Amino acid sequence: MSSPWCGACDPHSRIDPEGQPCAACHPSAAVSVEEARRWCGECHRRTRLTADGRRCQRCNPLAGRDDDPYRRRAWCGRCDKRDRMVRDTDGVRKCRACHPLGRPPAQWPMHDVPDGYTEQLMACEWLCYVSPTLRRAGSDRLRVLLQLWFEAGWTPRDVLYALDHLPTGETQPGEIPTAAADPRTTEAYVKRRLRGWLDGDDGPLPPVNRQIADNRRKVVAAQEAAREEWLRRSRVAVPPTLSRGAAQARQVARDAAERNRRRRRAADDRELLRRGEELAAGQEVSARWRELLAREAQPHVEEPPPGVVPPAPPAGNDRLRAALSAPTQMISLSTLGESLRGRRPSPSPRPR
Repeated sequence: MSSPWCGACDPHSRIDPEGQPCAACHPSAAVSVEEARRWCGECHRRTRLTADGRRCQRCNPLAGRDDDPYRRRAWCGRCDKRDRMVRDTDGVRKCRACHPLGRPPAQWPMHDVPDGYTEQLMACEWLCYVSPTLRRAGSDRLRVLLQLWFEAGWTPRDVLYALDHLPTGETQPGEIPTAAADPRTTEAYVKRRLRGWLDGDDGPLPPVNRQIADNRRKVVAAQEAAREEWLRRSRVAVPPTLSRGAAQARQVARDAAERNRRRRRAADDRELLRRGEELAAGQEVSARWRELLAREAQPHVEEPPPGVVPPAPPAGNDRLRAALSAPTQMISLSTLGESLRGRRPSPSPRPR
């Protein structure tokens, strides 16, 4: 029989806010917490369960909790019967009397390694609360399955990661049991998933958090080594004014710049020579055209008979001569047309 509730702990589990059995009203209050952690000798040493499957009232730290805290209880009558939620002025919350998750266990930090029987049991209680798949195994049997891993430095977060992933990072093959599966199926699931995280000596591999920390330390160490090497080279480096290699590099750069200047100058000279040749060829062609047009513009004057005054030359020839004598090299088409029309003989009148 348990003592009356003292009012300072949880009324259902008789666990104080620190996660320990209440020293005033817990069933194991007759003995101290340290004595409760030691095996009494009358139950199973690893699980602290009696022959009928119940938690030992003398040496199990969680003896005050129900054997199956997640079972569906009868409706208490004070909450909503459909979802077992309490709705009042304080808000909406799970009913602590009949909701399967209404009485959460003491929260265990997921990144902390549980040390000792009580801490491992509390960590497994929290794992069963956050993972519906592990609830059917129970915290006592789950602690036995995970004891080797907790002693190797694994955290609850590492356990959940290993149940879902292989050491290579791939997803674990196989089906996942439901929250209503047989407890033996859940235990076989945990054993099968964790078997892939064993080394050649059947020992647990380094946990994920330790691998991340080791990789971070390696990266930091490599960065520190590179920085030390850079500082060492900076201290023993020769100044640029005294460095033989720096002087050679500067000389090579100057020679390369001089070669580039010579190449650009030679390219510019070739371009100027080509343009001069094109201009001379154009002037020569223009001179030949002027000479040809000048010869064509000279009229063939016949000697007039004695006593006949020769006619005046047409005005078009004057314009052509003026265009040829001008400094420009271009002659318009209208000037050429007028000159040719002036050289044509006038048509004779038709006989009537």
